[in-house]
Amino acid sequence: MITSATLLSACASVPPFSESPACAPTGDRTVRLIVNHDKREQPLLLRIEGHSTHTVFVALDTIGSPQFSATLSAGQLQLDVSPWYRGLDPQALVWGYYWWSLPDQARKDCAQSTGLQLQQTDSRITLAQGGRSVWRWSPQQEQQYQLPQQGGSVSVVPLKR
Repeated sequence: MITSATLLSACASVPPFSESPACAPTGDRTVRLIVNHDKREQPLLLRIEGHSTHTVFVALDTIGSPQFSATLSAGQLQLDVSPWYRGLDPQALVWGYYWWSLPDQARKDCAQSTGLQLQQTDSRITLAQGGRSVWRWSPQQEQQYQLPQQGGSVSVVPLKR
């Protein structure tokens, strides 16, 4: 029941993913996310597994307990959230990492395919929906992205095997 409620609330809070195969996440397959939200820092280990028809994201806490998993297929994200997870909207975290992991050209193409507006300057890249900023990234802090609508920022630390 908690999982369903989280999924329903998340659907309304995050813009769409692209359905284009060219927009599949391309970042590191295992990363440490340090989520800053409500003056708290929450570390998560995010594992990404790409398959021919879908991509799976699994987030673990610092002791290895699954916090949530998400399957991205045909532009739709299906979530399974632990009842013990307390943190930023899981769909927003996956969505933010998805955009952060895309190369610049793919980000441009994928933004167009989802109806998002990509605004780029020398100091910032912003994705907007309906004139409101939903994702920001700066080359000065290249390992971090911001989710203004959720009031959070996420630092990404790639892990090498």
